[in-house]
Amino acid sequence: MAMVAKRVGVSTQTVSFALSTPDRLSPATLRKVLKAVDELGYRPNHAARSLRTRTPQAVGFRVFPAHRDVGGILSSYLYELSVAANAAGYGVFCHAAVNYQEEIRIIEETFRRNTVDCFVTTCTTSDDLPIPLFLLDRHIPFVVFGRPWGLPMSECWWVDVDGAAGLEQAVNHLVDIGHQRIAYLGWEKSIGLAEDRESGWQRAMNSHGLATSGMNMRGPDDVETGRRLAGALLDRKTPPTAFTCASDTLAIGALRACQERGLEPGRDIGIVGFDDSIGARAVTPALTSVAQPLETAAKHTLRLLLDLLSGSDSKPEQILLRPSLVIRESTVPR
Repeated sequence: MAMVAKRVGVSTQTVSFALSTPDRLSPATLRKVLKAVDELGYRPNHAARSLRTRTPQAVGFRVFPAHRDVGGILSSYLYELSVAANAAGYGVFCHAAVNYQEEIRIIEETFRRNTVDCFVTTCTTSDDLPIPLFLLDRHIPFVVFGRPWGLPMSECWWVDVDGAAGLEQAVNHLVDIGHQRIAYLGWEKSIGLAEDRESGWQRAMNSHGLATSGMNMRGPDDVETGRRLAGALLDRKTPPTAFTCASDTLAIGALRACQERGLEPGRDIGIVGFDDSIGARAVTPALTSVAQPLETAAKHTLRLLLDLLSGSDSKPEQILLRPSLVIRESTVPR
């Protein structure tokens, strides 16, 4: 900063203003300082800044093994969160834990050691409730990616994607291309998220006056389950003409069940997944799928974290984002 200040002929405080609060400088002075910053290749030293301010400027985030991150959604979200954090001068500190007890221990230790000053948690099922409850009790700043099912929604800061709206889009699309018997493959465990997505299918079917009785089945989130459930529905006397699914994983299983029976997705039957994962694009035919706006979700997450860290007394904010439907060959052949 001293080198930049000397080159321009200003104080180091002016350089600091240019980098942190540029609105405090005149346009002419700001241009001179930023030109010198660029020419000298100056970059703020965040490690030194943390020592000076005693704030680590890092976000804690728990990473999950592959079987807990089906479709790679959390990995994609972590990437977008890292990009957003970096743009704001923050880093992301990742940790792994085998259960909520270990995560609580890691959260407590990393926060006590001043390794991070806030957290993003993606634990939103009823089994994970001890984590947000612990954070709330200790007054540790955190934002939830996903709704904290089982807690009063207004007590937490959270960003989520409207899964029910995504399933409504899926049903509306299938109806638009002529389907009437539209089944739903969902998750067996009651975790809030499962009920939310299924409610979107139910609501859309009702709005079109379509029957839902016996058209929904649930099971674990894996390809074989999707194949088995879809097969059971297809073997009925009056089978469905289309499937909507809570995940791309279940949809890929449904696709296999259809192909095993000589049905061509997109022509004979329609299949819609959820998450627009790599798998949705890799299978043949490619899956129509509901895409989550992860970049937007990550930017909102970081904004809420910065609001929390500013010390403002604002009430917890909740943001529900609308997904979009990506149409591919599993519903409309090319």
